Amino acid sequence: MQDKKIFPLSRLSKAIEQVIQTYCSNLVWVKADIVKLNYYQHSGHAYPELAEKKEGRIVAEMRGTIWKKQFDQINQNFQEVLQEQLRDDMSVVMQVQVNYHAVYGLSVNILDMDPHYTLGELARQKAATIQRLKQEALFTANKGKPLPLLPKTLAVISVESSKGYQDFLSVLEHNSWGYQYHLKLFPAVLQGERAITTIISQLKNIQDHLDLFDAVLIVRGGGGDIGLSCYDNYQLSRAIASFPLPVITGIGHSTNMTVSEMVCYQSFITPTKVAEFLLQKFHEVAFPLRENLERIKYLMGQRFETAFSALHQSTRMLQSITRWTFDSNRRNLDQIHQGLYRHSKSLIINHQRSLEAFATNIRLLSPDNILKKGYSISRVGGRIVQSIEEIPEAALLETQLTNGYVISRVEKTEERMSENQPIEIDIDPLGIQNL
Repeated sequence: MQDKKIFPLSRLSKAIEQVIQTYCSNLVWVKADIVKLNYYQHSGHAYPELAEKKEGRIVAEMRGTIWKKQFDQINQNFQEVLQEQLRDDMSVVMQVQVNYHAVYGLSVNILDMDPHYTLGELARQKAATIQRLKQEALFTANKGKPLPLLPKTLAVISVESSKGYQDFLSVLEHNSWGYQYHLKLFPAVLQGERAITTIISQLKNIQDHLDLFDAVLIVRGGGGDIGLSCYDNYQLSRAIASFPLPVITGIGHSTNMTVSEMVCYQSFITPTKVAEFLLQKFHEVAFPLRENLERIKYLMGQRFETAFSALHQSTRMLQSITRWTFDSNRRNLDQIHQGLYRHSKSLIINHQRSLEAFATNIRLLSPDNILKKGYSISRVGGRIVQSIEEIPEAALLETQLTNGYVISRVEKTEERMSENQPIEIDIDPLGIQNL
């Protein structure tokens, strides 16, 4: 049996290094995605994690190195072309040299990058997103959502500490008309790949409370095209286009519009412009209301004037009629009073005359006057007797004369017979006892 030939690991690594230096030492241009830049500010070096993806799957990975001198040059080129620094989640074409180290393994030394490729790749992805949304009939869907005449209660997706959001708040809160808005902040990352997931997540949160809001605002500060490339993402653009409420954006840039801005209800270049748009909507409601209010005041003033004049005339007419009625009634009352007075006076005089006549008859028919004429009044037991039948035999008879009484005892009574009936004198013919 032949003995095995065993090599130390270092010798194998050295052999691999020699092969790579022999066959892979040339500079080549490679396309890859920067998954994570790993930039160290204190040294100025970067150690990006590179990957190639197909249909969302990683098919190759490698570690890269960008020394400070090359990093500064590459970063400057990106800022000039794309107005953005080198960052995570970026598709790039780079000039590399393959290196192999016995301890650190295989890596590529990145010497240069082409920012124009990255810009072209973004444009391709943007065009693909637009085409797909149009095919799905979603490209203009959000523009058809009804925005209230006066949007006041708003869900805002932004970062509380960002200058763009603070500028937006300042314009609304310090408006000289005193307009009031109700804002609810939904914090999210607004740049890079994480912006896609966080904004979509907050849209879902808002959708759980649709009845509370009039519209959704997405506002952030300025940034270059690369910083905004996330807004060309299909998933984010679709979430905005299909959202049930109007979505208004102010993501702070003045270059070509992103797909998210194209599909939203309305877009503005800065958060400040969004605030000005909201104030204008308030103006469109408030100014006509104020004009109508002034017109109502004017018309009401005229009507009050007319009504007051009519009321004044009616009052004067009523006073005239009342005065005439009062005078007429007073004359009638005077006439009635005079008639009552005359009638009452006549009745009193007539009754007075009747009473005087009654008094005269009473005086004439008084028992005293009758007695003075020679008549007498007989009583038995205190009762006046008018007939002999009322006088029993042997009764004491009291006879009243004009100047005294006579007491006698009855021995005999005798009835007087005459052709004429005896005259009966009624001592109370006028009913004096009943007065």
